[in-house]
Amino acid sequence: MPMVSVWIGLIVWCEEGMYWWRTGWNPHRQRAIYAWHSSTEPARTAHRVALRYAHLRMAHPLSSLITNAQLRP
Repeated sequence: MPMVSVWIGLIVWCEEGMYWWRTGWNPHRQRAIYAWHSSTEPARTAHRVALRYAHLRMAHPLSSLITNAQLRP
């Protein structure tokens, strides 16, 4: 099964003609919530994953150690 780790908490995988990724947690059912999109529309999938990525980047920014390391040549 092909998988890509995009960011902390965002892994996208393709299975049976669908792209899948986790979008949250349902505390009442004690289980993950997943989003999916057809693999026949990769551009639309990429847009949705990019929106999730932006949300997670705000919630989990880079640590100062990594940020400082990126600034050095």
